Amino acid sequence: MRSASRSATVPVGDQTAADVLRRRHDAWEGRPLTREVYRRYFEAVVTELAAGPRTVELGGGAGNFKTYYAPARVSDIVSTPFVDFVADAMCLPLADGSIDNLVMVDVLHHLPHPSRLFVESQRVLRVGGRLIMVEPYISPMSRLVFGVAHPEPVDLSADPLPDDDRAVFEAGGPFASNQAIPTLLFMRHRARFERRFPRLAIRACRLDSVLVYPLSGGFSGPRLLPGFAAGAAWRLERCLLPLRRWLAFRLLVTLEKT
Repeated sequence: MRSASRSATVPVGDQTAADVLRRRHDAWEGRPLTREVYRRYFEAVVTELAAGPRTVELGGGAGNFKTYYAPARVSDIVSTPFVDFVADAMCLPLADGSIDNLVMVDVLHHLPHPSRLFVESQRVLRVGGRLIMVEPYISPMSRLVFGVAHPEPVDLSADPLPDDDRAVFEAGGPFASNQAIPTLLFMRHRARFERRFPRLAIRACRLDSVLVYPLSGGFSGPRLLPGFAAGAAWRLERCLLPLRRWLAFRLLVTLEKT
């Protein structure tokens, strides 16, 4: 989740951030289709990793990626049973050039100052090291579904790279967000990103998840697909992938330090 504060007692409604992360872990255990969706995301992330043993997941406080890729060290802004160390993704306690890979799943769109993440990534990654992200993608279909069935806002008018380093959305606790930020950064404002961070070359920018992810309900939404139909849904997903520009819910981005 978002890595912007170090406190484990940041309230989210009547819960703390750590409570929310533990609930996500519990949902992971109880939602087999969601686990399979994310297992495929994790598999795609692992295929993007640069060689080397030093992989750090940012904002991984529910511990899900490490269940698939055990060598990763997990960080988050709060301490949970699944975190190896507490860290802020925008101010990392890591030495210059010390990391082979940084991994983030559903984190970037929670950062109020995305530019600070990329500055830190340039600093801590070795040359040839990679930052790999899986994030929401705003297609016509996902925008409709997110608007109806997801609590996090989508603001495609936001500036994801303000020159004065102001926040890209209003603060509202550790899970404040704008789901449009990844789409804005790597689609609409890609040329600006490349000019601002020339040492972070975009090696991959792929759209994914056109059907099964929204039907799974994610971690908290209604599960709309019965287990017996999952195999057919995955086959239909493959058939629909040529339409991902209009239907996709996910974006995988790999940046490599040059």
